[in-house]
Amino acid sequence: MIATTLTAVLLVAVMVSLRASFHAYRETTESASTAVVGRIVMERLQALIRNGIDFAPYPGTLSDAVVESDALEIQRPDGTWVVIRWNPATGTLHWEDDGADWTLLEGVTQRPAGAASNVSPFALEFHRGRHLHRATIDLCVIPDDIRGLDIEGVGSPELRLIGSVMPRNMAWKP
Repeated sequence: MIATTLTAVLLVAVMVSLRASFHAYRETTESASTAVVGRIVMERLQALIRNGIDFAPYPGTLSDAVVESDALEIQRPDGTWVVIRWNPATGTLHWEDDGADWTLLEGVTQRPAGAASNVSPFALEFHRGRHLHRATIDLCVIPDDIRGLDIEGVGSPELRLIGSVMPRNMAWKP
């Protein structure tokens, strides 16, 4: 009887530690995967802006300096346009190019932890009308836990990626 009780206690302790281990593993891998993909997307967007020729949306008037938007249009050096758009209904960030549409990042919520409302993913600061001086990218991403197991627990912390970049044609103007 004592041996059975000790075995049961040891098995419960092993199951509790195994559950904690699964939970920690899931949170670590989801956060790491989301962080890596998020950083790659941020670096690509910043490179597009650095090398961009023209940008939209434009300010409504000459006195407006900052435009906050769910979409960013970038004219590349070859003259083609790329549109990066956040879709709040699906929580995805899309790349639109020549009529094609690709999902760049999933789980983009744009509602930072503790905030009452969404933040715009793109803030464009214009100088003298329609010349982009600086673009700020602010992405709030929740790691993908759809494929998790019930034994692993719930919830991974939100990842917030913020980057600011200036186009080279603006940075090197005298």
